[in-house]
Amino acid sequence: MKAVKITSYMNDDQAQALTQFLKRVSFSDFKKLAVSMDEAFLMQEGAMKVADALADNGYNPR
Repeated sequence: MKAVKITSYMNDDQAQALTQFLKRVSFSDFKKLAVSMDEAFLMQEGAMKVADALADNGYNPR
């Protein structure tokens, strides 16, 4: 699978809100929106990578 690098700029409020969203979203949310279980797992894995990047930049959920 090809690796994709994403670079994004956002303000502090956006980063905090996204961090909170990623903390609150559950697998059942991904499952409802996905067309298959495989896609739901991929969506969750991608979201967790974004959460990790936010944490690496000092944005940890409250």
